[in-house]
Amino acid sequence: MYSTPSCTLTALLTLVSAGASASTTDVNISGVLTPSACTPALTSNGQVDFGNIALPDLDPQPGLPDHSILAPRHLTFTVMCDRPTRFALVATGNRRDSTSIPLPNAFGLGTTSSGQAIGYYSAIWTNNDARLDSLPADTLYSEDQGNTWTPVSGGSFEHLGDKPDARLSFTRRGVGQNSPSPATLLTLRLQVSGWLRNDIPHLDAALLDGHMTIELQYL
Repeated sequence: MYSTPSCTLTALLTLVSAGASASTTDVNISGVLTPSACTPALTSNGQVDFGNIALPDLDPQPGLPDHSILAPRHLTFTVMCDRPTRFALVATGNRRDSTSIPLPNAFGLGTTSSGQAIGYYSAIWTNNDARLDSLPADTLYSEDQGNTWTPVSGGSFEHLGDKPDARLSFTRRGVGQNSPSPATLLTLRLQVSGWLRNDIPHLDAALLDGHMTIELQYL
């Protein structure tokens, strides 16, 4: 859970009476500003297991013949808030230096014992995979830290180090606005797909080692 420290607002009002010998009295106004609290979560504790993989059994990826694609896995990502809240999502790939192709949405899967990148994975969704408060939602994309938003047909997490100003958010379908909608619940079905390099001459047994952090930012 990401939270913002509460703060106290104190306003001092001084009432001055008219006349030569003025007298005053002070009124102190205080209050506590409590921010919204939202909690992101992933099913299966965020664990994606592609199982035991035999590279010779994999088909080369069309358009990317030096890689073979793995059967996708699915996770459900949720954000629960204690009140309707506007928020955006960003992601950081913690194995970024091990991706085998230089794309913002390609997250590394670790390296071989000789230091070669094994492949990459992505986490994507379509508009049919997103819901706000159990209602259909459209994905919004911002390239200026959330100042302006553009509707997109689905989304894909991008590495924050490559796209530091990019943000992803959601709006209720049919409201006719290009800005994030406040909500208490986001439900997002993620498709996690992996690609492995098939041109590594000597690949001993290796463990896939992908790691991504998804961060929620309040708007």
